[in-house]
Amino acid sequence: MIIDGRDLSVDEMFKELRGVVAHGYARRDEVSVFVNAHDREKLNLITGFVEILLECNTRIVEANGYYILKIIQEAVAQRSIIGINL
Repeated sequence: MIIDGRDLSVDEMFKELRGVVAHGYARRDEVSVFVNAHDREKLNLITGFVEILLECNTRIVEANGYYILKIIQEAVAQRSIIGINL
């Protein structure tokens, strides 16, 4: 799934990503979020929100004037097997 976050506010991005994770899209496939390169603060806020509150893994890729935030959610069972409790 691809989300174009370049024109969205931080609040709109939070709502969009919460819905994506709630519907399980991040569990089945990698979600890519595009953010403009000059919006580093927005990228940091979104990354923290996704990692801490939504319990997903993230990876940031820089490309041609924008960042791509790759999001994937681990299964709860996998986290408990390796001993990570959040």
